[in-house]
Amino acid sequence: MKKEDFESFKRGMAEAKGYIEEGKRDGYVTHTPLDIKAVRAKTKLSQDGFARTYGIEVTALRDWEQGRRKPDRAAQTLITIIDKAPDVVAKLLER
Repeated sequence: MKKEDFESFKRGMAEAKGYIEEGKRDGYVTHTPLDIKAVRAKTKLSQDGFARTYGIEVTALRDWEQGRRKPDRAAQTLITIIDKAPDVVAKLLER
């Protein structure tokens, strides 16, 4: 291993340690996984009801909740917005 590679590795390990022990986030972004089941639970809807209300295929919702698949970026955005304002989204999507 080259010395410069080793030094880069040491810096990375120090940054990881700072994040784990002190919550330092300088210079990088962390992403929290989206807990779709928890979002649905907040709405107090069944899988079928949630899927129908928000225009999502129930099979896709089941796969996301059970970890078999991950939602694409657009679906992640929709779920995030539902988490923040479920009634507003439901009203906007009413047919």
